[in-house]
Amino acid sequence: MPDDRYRQQLERLGEDVVCHRLANRMPIGDGADNLPYDLARAWLAEKATERRKAESRRYWTVLLVAIVSATGAVIAAAPVIHDWIVGITD
Repeated sequence: MPDDRYRQQLERLGEDVVCHRLANRMPIGDGADNLPYDLARAWLAEKATERRKAESRRYWTVLLVAIVSATGAVIAAAPVIHDWIVGITD
């Protein structure tokens, strides 16, 4: 896990730049203060994990809202559907 000084440099550069520099075996960092590739890879892995967790939370939140909305719609429509069914059978 990168320490704070390296983390600040990586955050300033951004994921796209760090990934590009890793892929092209370019130095990561500023001038003489280059970052080790292992720390950059660990930082990118952390970012990917954070992104997956956020996507998972978003998925479950949307699913919960959809279920609650569908349940409310069924409850609201139940009397109308009941009257409609009773009207057909009469």
